[in-house]
Amino acid sequence: MDARTRWQVIYNELREAIEQGKYKAGEQVPAERELAETYGVARSTARTALTRLEQAGLVTAGAGSLGRTVRQTLSIHFDASKFELGYRDDAVRGVDQWLNDVEHQGWEGRQQVTVTTRAATADVARWLDMEPDTRVVRRRRIRSVRKAPGIEWIPVMVADSWFPEDVANRTVDGVAPLLLERDITMPGGIIRSIGIRQAKFVDEIRARMPRDEEVTLLALPAGTPVGEHARIGIDDTGRRIRVLVSVFAGDRQFVRYELPVGHDEDSKGANDDR
Repeated sequence: MDARTRWQVIYNELREAIEQGKYKAGEQVPAERELAETYGVARSTARTALTRLEQAGLVTAGAGSLGRTVRQTLSIHFDASKFELGYRDDAVRGVDQWLNDVEHQGWEGRQQVTVTTRAATADVARWLDMEPDTRVVRRRRIRSVRKAPGIEWIPVMVADSWFPEDVANRTVDGVAPLLLERDITMPGGIIRSIGIRQAKFVDEIRARMPRDEEVTLLALPAGTPVGEHARIGIDDTGRRIRVLVSVFAGDRQFVRYELPVGHDEDSKGANDDR
């Protein structure tokens, strides 16, 4: 076998062992030296196999004798079909829709909130139909979860709500709730409380590699992609008054939809596979 075939054999066998549960999350896989001895290959060949496992998102980064451990993956869904539609914030407990959702899945959640004014990026300008560099307000929430026993706080999502300045500065009883750097819940939602009726949502969903800031904020291991869900809120005049951009670690959360199927009696016999 050539060197390429050798590392592939090691890679395939370790991957199969991880997927079958022989090595569980947090457990160490054999180190370079052990693999080299077991398979009768050079350490560089064993290192290549481990590096490929790392790039595949199956093991943590490691070096030399330190070895790698199997990465912890989570399965938390973000229910985009109910978000802002099928249920509301729990204003009595001070729990918003995201937190309410993760709690129902058995997790404890928390959010760190910051509010800043800055120039709109090209994407934000497109989403809000404004000129690039227009001043906008960003309300950022770093969302983390934990579950006892054994899983301490893990960041899973960066949720940035972007608003035109005049929208963010709207007040309720003399206070602009969108400018407060803490969790805010209000009956019917903050947007409605400041006198805006959202009449339409437009969703954009994509997968991509993370930006440098997102790697830091989400503590992403090498090779981890992110998902991006952008929901644009449009009021009853057609103005785009907000975009909520949720960026989540690809190995920790996923977007879920439940959508009703319309049945038009006048379309009998139509091709349903269109």
